[in-house]
Amino acid sequence: MDYTRTTMKEQVAPKWHTKKLLLTLMGLGILILSWLFYFTHPFWEAADIAFFNFVNGFIKENPFWQNFWAISNHNLTDWFHDIVMLFFFVAYIAKRSDKTVAKKIAEVVFFGALVAFTVLFINRFLCLDFFEIKRKSPTMVYEFATRLSHHVTWLKIKDNSVVTFPGDHGTVALLFTLFVFHLMGKRAGVLALFYNFYWQLPRLVTGCHWLTDIVMGSFVIAAFMTSISIYTPLKETITDLISRPFDKKRKDKSLDLTSS
Repeated sequence: MDYTRTTMKEQVAPKWHTKKLLLTLMGLGILILSWLFYFTHPFWEAADIAFFNFVNGFIKENPFWQNFWAISNHNLTDWFHDIVMLFFFVAYIAKRSDKTVAKKIAEVVFFGALVAFTVLFINRFLCLDFFEIKRKSPTMVYEFATRLSHHVTWLKIKDNSVVTFPGDHGTVALLFTLFVFHLMGKRAGVLALFYNFYWQLPRLVTGCHWLTDIVMGSFVIAAFMTSISIYTPLKETITDLISRPFDKKRKDKSLDLTSS
């Protein structure tokens, strides 16, 4: 691999993409208002109920789906999701492009830091501790809900919660998907999007989350944080600071070898 390549983007100061940023923030604002506004909120309530009835129905009587979603819902599957994310990012780093390897690694490190900040500060501190957003899961609201833990007893399953908004799994999955689109393009992004559905469905099927926990919580937060990162100089500035010393060292070493 050639560690000394740089792109034109890396040679100029990071730019603001003001139009894209404003359009994204405006779209997210409209989406949130449609949930909060008196006249449109009933639509989202109906969507929550209809979606839960549909996905929860898969585990009502079918043993195969009960065991499948029980396994998919277990905390150990988080390791599997981590491996899938690692596979995508390793493929991104290994693929030949104009960006240096150090720059790509810095972008992956930035993504990890962004996920940690978003989940720990926004999801947990702001939403849960500061604003104290409390919302019971569908399985704690509806008596007719199928509780998977009552059918699959050989595995520890989370199928209820008193703090469902926003969903941590959904936030991480959507941040990952949006960054794959940004870093790797549409083809890889579509693959990540399909995987994103599987990643989030277990908590929806078992009734841990409402649909709007994902749409109004996880998606809005993930899209906001991604847009702030990529449509402002934030990501480029930080990743340049991380990668520049390594790129300079590699470049100096290459020049020394050339001169000798």
